Amino acid sequence: MTSFHGFCSFPHGGKVHLWLFLACSAALSATFYGMYSCRFVYIDYISDRGDFSAFYLDPTSDGEGIEFRSGAGMFHWLKPFEDSDWSRGQCVGYTELQREQFSDLYFEVARIFAIISVVGGVGMVCWIFFLSCISMVKCQIVFMSLFFLVLMGCNGMTFLLHYSDLCLDLVSYQNEAFTTICTVDQGGLVVIAAAILWLVAFLITVIYVRVPKSKEELRDERRQGARDKRLKQLLADQKREQNQIRQKNRLSKSRGRETKYYGSRESKKSRGRESRKWRGRESRKSRGRSRGRVLTTTDGATEVALSEV
Repeated sequence: MTSFHGFCSFPHGGKVHLWLFLACSAALSATFYGMYSCRFVYIDYISDRGDFSAFYLDPTSDGEGIEFRSGAGMFHWLKPFEDSDWSRGQCVGYTELQREQFSDLYFEVARIFAIISVVGGVGMVCWIFFLSCISMVKCQIVFMSLFFLVLMGCNGMTFLLHYSDLCLDLVSYQNEAFTTICTVDQGGLVVIAAAILWLVAFLITVIYVRVPKSKEELRDERRQGARDKRLKQLLADQKREQNQIRQKNRLSKSRGRETKYYGSRESKKSRGRESRKWRGRESRKSRGRSRGRVLTTTDGATEVALSEV
């Protein structure tokens, strides 16, 4: 189950939590805007009784059919300002008479999914916020990822509005020849963007969110990391020391010397043996000169030549 790790501890990773929180916040904002927009769709219709705000008031008056365009959403419609285009106005709620005229099963189901999308989005954003200090087990991660898919589906189900009488049968009661056409407007496009963002949150959860390790595992990892760091430092020091030795030997050879340099790891015994060998060779040479002999050493072989004094 969930466990508390401390405030702002980010048990699932700071970057993962940040990107997941941003994706969910953006998806919620887009969902809220699209669901409560009065321009989810715009409706092109023919009416002989006035525009969207008037032809429900006097259903008995007949006249010549005129083409109109109005913006509509789940809970509001766009009422234009006087002497202005249909796209400029203010959002007003549907009246009881309007809902009685075009409300049907598709219209109500689309409104229910809109409410579920907003409420579920608020819940997920709050849950992601608390993930900065608590951790989840595997089943909870799977449930959260599936809930993101549910929210994406709820956003998509709001487009059932296109199958309601608001988009298909708005003015047929006036004249069967009058048509009604709905087109996705800016609110609907924002809802599509919200569905894509919920999908992004799902992918982040599936790919990057993992069950955090226990305290014992984290402690073992820190110890292993410290050991690896010390080992790398020792290897680097050894390599640097060997390079220094090689450089000194090359320098001595270039000057015609036979002196050998040993690193700090060379034992004192080996250095003593080299010193004793050198002193022995010097003593043998001095004894040869005193007896009238010349000692010549070539590649480890000793040649003795006699000469008269």
